[in-house]
Amino acid sequence: MQLNVNKAGRAALALAAMAGMGGWAGATTLTHQPDWVVEGPIENAQFGGMINAQGDLNKDGFKDLIVSSATTAQGTQRGAVEVFYGSRKGPAKTAGWRYEGTMDWAQVGSSPVVADVNGDGWPDLVVGAYNQSGAVANNGAVLVFLGSAKGLPATPSQVLEGPSSNSFFGWKIRALGDFNHDGYADIAVSAIGANNNLGAISIYKGSASGLATTPVSTLTGAGPWTYFGRVFEVGDTNGDGIPDILVGASSPVGGIPGMAWIYRGSASGYANTKAETLFAPIALADSDGFGNSVAVLGDVDGDGYPDVAVAAPSYFQDTKNFGLITVFYGSANGIAASGRTQIIQPNSGNMSYFGMNMLGGRDFDGDGRPDLVVGTADNARPNDPTEPFPGGIWIYHGSATGLDTTNIYKVYGQRNSRDEVGISLEVGDVTGDGVMDLITGSGLYGDSLSQQGVLRIYRGVRSLR
Repeated sequence: MQLNVNKAGRAALALAAMAGMGGWAGATTLTHQPDWVVEGPIENAQFGGMINAQGDLNKDGFKDLIVSSATTAQGTQRGAVEVFYGSRKGPAKTAGWRYEGTMDWAQVGSSPVVADVNGDGWPDLVVGAYNQSGAVANNGAVLVFLGSAKGLPATPSQVLEGPSSNSFFGWKIRALGDFNHDGYADIAVSAIGANNNLGAISIYKGSASGLATTPVSTLTGAGPWTYFGRVFEVGDTNGDGIPDILVGASSPVGGIPGMAWIYRGSASGYANTKAETLFAPIALADSDGFGNSVAVLGDVDGDGYPDVAVAAPSYFQDTKNFGLITVFYGSANGIAASGRTQIIQPNSGNMSYFGMNMLGGRDFDGDGRPDLVVGTADNARPNDPTEPFPGGIWIYHGSATGLDTTNIYKVYGQRNSRDEVGISLEVGDVTGDGVMDLITGSGLYGDSLSQQGVLRIYRGVRSLR
């Protein structure tokens, strides 16, 4: 499709009108300008740093938008999380629910997820506060807000604390679904500073009263690797219906390559034994950062086996290739470094640190195959806040032969702007019309003093072919 959204406004609107006449053929395009733009309420709010549009918290049939902010008017880096309830027109412009951290530097709102952890039929909101101090300093916390017909509570229903001081528990949270099939949703939480900075990922089962206070499984890092769990995603990588955990680890010291590990889930939990270790299929330098970003893609080629992606965002070949993504395709023998792979590199210089920001498992164009969404990397932001940084998002579509690298859907910020499109990524149907919308945020949007942050939604429209 090779479409630059900023040059396709009239065409997109025309296609939207045509779509109302029927004849939907499965293609999705986007509106020329974002339909929904909300900026942070105060200077340095860093609104839009984390976003989630996968849950319907009030069960009205529309996905709700969950957005985090790093700073509130009440304190330094306390953090806040807000819910913008969905409707046929899209999310409301004003938050319908908000929770602010009560402790400076707590970073409440990191990694928000929606999961029915108490099995009552109402989705619950689970967020991290990785820098919060509880029984000991900076052990971090996970806050659980149990949903009900009355909405989310004003204060957390549960607070799970990290295992030790400076463990930064709650750095990343991912929903595991109901891996043990007991009727309650489960989650995985990383504590990157646990075990003297080796890191850990703990798995918590849901129950009628909420999350269990003791993890059923804990995966731990090992030296010389540090901060295990800083990079991880979850998803079914072997087709058994139980999510697995894909962990990335770039090189900690010279002479050791980056890699990624897959930990298989089972009804009894997760073991420290690695099911697969994924190395780059080509020779890379330690500094290339293989494992600095990972994504569980789903079955992008439709062969019945799930696939995953691992990036080396610092790979440098020439001025047009800065970053590299390796797709590991599944087979009857599982996912392995020795199996079929695909290497994707940027075809222009507009995406430095390519692959640092990836989103997998979303079917943007509605063809039944998941796509890979790649956004602008934080690392690429110019040091001089007066320099332009439009940002961009590239979408690689799934196909029978793998990810299509010839027809890339491209979205950029306004030319010479500081829009910072693509720093935060989400794809979801926020209008309930059956078409995916593109959501992008930047917590550092604004000049060096304001940094109020911004969130934008480009509404998806159906197109005819």
